[in-house]
Amino acid sequence: MVKKISGEYFLNRSEVIDYLLSAYNLKWCTTKWNSKFVEISFANNQDIRSRISVPAYKMCESKIVRLRKRQIDLEMLRIVNES
Repeated sequence: MVKKISGEYFLNRSEVIDYLLSAYNLKWCTTKWNSKFVEISFANNQDIRSRISVPAYKMCESKIVRLRKRQIDLEMLRIVNES
């Protein structure tokens, strides 16, 4: 479930995939844990593949890694604007 902390939304890895597939109309999307970051690989409808790396956060008393929605959107917009 999406968590809202201090006015910001944090998503777990499966929520990130669902969000990106629908919000950015992607063909496919995967996530991979890499040190303190989560790498998100994806392809759009024109089969153009890209990858972004977003810092991961662990919330208090939880083992679930979450990503800040704002950071995901900023990275995705950077990719979209480059195309």
